[in-house]
Amino acid sequence: MKIAVLFACGTEEIEALTPVDVLRRAGVDCDLISVNGEFPKGSHAITVKADAVVEDVDFSKYDGLVIPGGVPGATNIANNKKVIDAIKQMLNDGKLVCAICASPAVVLANNGLISGRKVTCYPAEVFVKMLNGCVFSDKNVEIDGNLITANGPKSAMEFSIAICNYLGVTPNF
Repeated sequence: MKIAVLFACGTEEIEALTPVDVLRRAGVDCDLISVNGEFPKGSHAITVKADAVVEDVDFSKYDGLVIPGGVPGATNIANNKKVIDAIKQMLNDGKLVCAICASPAVVLANNGLISGRKVTCYPAEVFVKMLNGCVFSDKNVEIDGNLITANGPKSAMEFSIAICNYLGVTPNF
């Protein structure tokens, strides 16, 4: 089992690094993939070293994808055609797609990828309005088939545990 976690300049660090940490504790092969070079800087000025850059990644080798939020991180991810094509393919193939905070709206809904799906996102009006065609849930974490969404940094651990539960793995804490 192999999961890709995206990271872009402006990504909310807790929403990216918590899933990486929890998935690795559960024995999942998990790669941190940067959309903006090898050393992207998150929304709180934390620089991370990516395992790979998006240009060098074959997303078909992954069983799932995690899309953290953050501003402008979500926009940087949403503007990457290779990533959007990979998400579309994963959703069509029934693979796991997870998005948190702004990303369900900015990355998924704005690209027309989740129409009709039940999702949550950061509860700011601007993001909720972007969920046009989706069914908005006010839960911290929402699961709709192969799509897991969460509402923001406060739910990063719950989101990560939901991903593990979906994959049938247990993190070693």
